[in-house]
Amino acid sequence: MALDVDPITSLRNTTYTPAPKATQDLGSVDFMKLIIAQMRNQNPLEPQKDTDFMAQMAQFEALNQTKAMAAGVKVLQGMQELSSAAGLIGKTVIGKQVEAIGITRDQVGRELFGQPFEKLSSSQRVSVNQDDRVIAAAADAQNAGVEIRGVVERVAMGADGIPMLMIGGRAVDMFTLAEVR
Repeated sequence: MALDVDPITSLRNTTYTPAPKATQDLGSVDFMKLIIAQMRNQNPLEPQKDTDFMAQMAQFEALNQTKAMAAGVKVLQGMQELSSAAGLIGKTVIGKQVEAIGITRDQVGRELFGQPFEKLSSSQRVSVNQDDRVIAAAADAQNAGVEIRGVVERVAMGADGIPMLMIGGRAVDMFTLAEVR
């Protein structure tokens, strides 16, 4: 397997993607296995009542509904943040600059290859890293935390899902805004 070296970070780029981490969440199949094991191993002289099993199932269903509602609220929060950020386009703001290498790599990767940076092959990543915009973002990374004033040109999503305001090729965290005009 050939490994290409990233000219910006001097790290190796590969197409290897680690396996997703196992979750600790119990699914409905796991829950049913637990109930069956509980039924099989109960004391025959003092069996559990069917109402106990029903109560457990009701609690499990309530937990699943709570998880689904929390996921829905998170989506709504993301949409609200993106809408708020889009409302700042064309306005003059003062905020703190953040490192924009990741955002710039994603933008260039989408323009050149139609995919975000993390889904590109090693050779495509090298091409993206050699783009002038990515090189400029890497050179400007030392200015993270510096206060910037300017007109918001567009909004870009960070890898963490937080919208960033783009001002003159620099990313500003919308949650650090000190002033909006």
